[in-house]
Amino acid sequence: METIIKQQQNIKFRAVTIADLDSIVKLYLKQKSIFDSVLTNQFGMPICVAEWNNKIVGYSSVTTTNTENYNLNTHIDSYFSNNKIDENLLQESEPFFKKEWQNGSNKNLSISITHLVDWLNNSNS
Repeated sequence: METIIKQQQNIKFRAVTIADLDSIVKLYLKQKSIFDSVLTNQFGMPICVAEWNNKIVGYSSVTTTNTENYNLNTHIDSYFSNNKIDENLLQESEPFFKKEWQNGSNKNLSISITHLVDWLNNSNS
């Protein structure tokens, strides 16, 4: 229990950068047990990462459910997975997402997710 508490204290949250995408994709594919590595729009738009000792151990992403709604999701490495990290990551992600997508256009978000997923799928081939 002490190890988990120590890990939580050392976890830092920050916005996603392009340099994070390889680690994020690997974590997503591992968590979803996807073996063909073809991403779909369910991958979403990564928003923030959780880091421990400069290693990405989780991230948040947003997906669209329709033109009106979106979902914020967390993906945490199973070794670090617990409700407190999920909650903190969501708390960091929500205001950042609202600031970046303040126009509220989920159509634009959906198009952006499609472009990101296409780019990631094509850059790995």
